[in-house]
Amino acid sequence: MPYVFYKKVKAKDIPAAVMSESSVFNNVLVPASIRKVYSALRDQRYLLQRVSLSEFTKYILSPDENLFRELHLVRKFDGKEVVRLIPRSQPVSPYAIALSLSTHAYVSHYSALYLHGLTLNVPKPICVKSRRTKAKNPPHEPGELTQEQLDSAFSLPARMTRNIYTFEYEGTTHEVYLLEKSAEVDNGITKVPAPHAPSGIAVSGVEKTLVECAVKPDYAGGAGEVLDAFRRARETLKILRMMQLLKAGNYLFPYEKNILFYMDRAGYSERQKSLVTERSRPDKTGFTAYLEKDMHGKLLDPDIGIYYPQGIESE
Repeated sequence: MPYVFYKKVKAKDIPAAVMSESSVFNNVLVPASIRKVYSALRDQRYLLQRVSLSEFTKYILSPDENLFRELHLVRKFDGKEVVRLIPRSQPVSPYAIALSLSTHAYVSHYSALYLHGLTLNVPKPICVKSRRTKAKNPPHEPGELTQEQLDSAFSLPARMTRNIYTFEYEGTTHEVYLLEKSAEVDNGITKVPAPHAPSGIAVSGVEKTLVECAVKPDYAGGAGEVLDAFRRARETLKILRMMQLLKAGNYLFPYEKNILFYMDRAGYSERQKSLVTERSRPDKTGFTAYLEKDMHGKLLDPDIGIYYPQGIESE
């Protein structure tokens, strides 16, 4: 390896400088973040100007320097591999590794429930939402939906993503469900502290998490888990914010009813529930909704107008 640093830089200070810059990216480096670390060290006059990005990458991957190593993530259905750089001598968050699969990604669904303390379970797959390459279709015009279409859509099993990556870290195999979100700028995203993630983990906020779980309960452990999450969020949930996010989603189906069902069974007050009913879309109130897809032994709540799985009330 060439001598890549200025002579005035003390050898003992170099690893700390490299790791300090990489901590901005939670110490999980992709090609773009490697370049940013490289540029930052050049600007701070650590690196000689003649040192190339390729030489710098070889330096931080050198076993002799004990800085970074490669981690391979493999897509299950076709074996496609992506490579990330992680530290050799300090731990990183599996959530940070999962988020490195896509730019502008955030942790969602069951994983977000866990990070917000809305479930006692530790979900095995990590759910991450990634930006779409194409914009979402325009919002559906009122009147497009029929009850027959709704019945047909929810009679089928839920479609699950094939975009699943696996990686081995610290003796554990992790799965990442890479879900798509719209190409528009997202609202309702926050950051939460997590072990070994100095910059925090991007995650859907509580309100956005509950909306997304109500829409796709199959990625949240099922309707029973979503109901329990609504119970745990009862004292802190910002209902108006939740309804703003639901409206921004431009959903075709009447998911207001799903949210109202969870709130009703979770013991929310009449005033809290009225904040949902008052903001429900008028063109959706006449439909009979479904809490989950492909339910067997379903029951009807005639007051809300929604089918729900038998046994959920006893959980």
